[in-house]
Amino acid sequence: MSKIILDTNVPTKASISPQLCHENELEMQKKCMKYIGDLVNNKETKLVLDADFEILKEYQNNVCKNSNMGKIFFKWLYNYYNQIQPEDIIKLEKNRSGQYMDFPYDDDTENFDESDKKFIALANAHAEKPPIIEAADGKWLGYEAAFAKYGIIIEFLDRKYAQRMYEQKILNKGSK
Repeated sequence: MSKIILDTNVPTKASISPQLCHENELEMQKKCMKYIGDLVNNKETKLVLDADFEILKEYQNNVCKNSNMGKIFFKWLYNYYNQIQPEDIIKLEKNRSGQYMDFPYDDDTENFDESDKKFIALANAHAEKPPIIEAADGKWLGYEAAFAKYGIIIEFLDRKYAQRMYEQKILNKGSK
């Protein structure tokens, strides 16, 4: 049995109509669709979520509920949630400033995207430190080593695609 944390961009990209995808994103969209299809049909993979529904709310706000993949994902998610084991629902504690107590704050991680810190905190708080499944957000590549030193693993559905996005959004931005 394996446990995972699913970044929102995986079901979001899977739920987008191929007609609405940019041509250079179609292959990534197919990989996301395949991943979600495999996830909902695999009883051995367990999803880890936070107790305050932050990730669930993010899914609800970003995944297209009217698409076939969106319907499949949410039907599975709501059925699955009723069966989730208590050790896979983690309370993410915050300090007075609203920072996640389980996020590994240091010089290498302090500039990580605020909206994505919940995924890192969740992985760090869980006893088994499940990997975070990431689709298309290349900026995560720049933090991969910083999180690995805490035992937090990021698995990219398509590393080459993520590298292209990283180069376009991060490296090119710094050279201007």
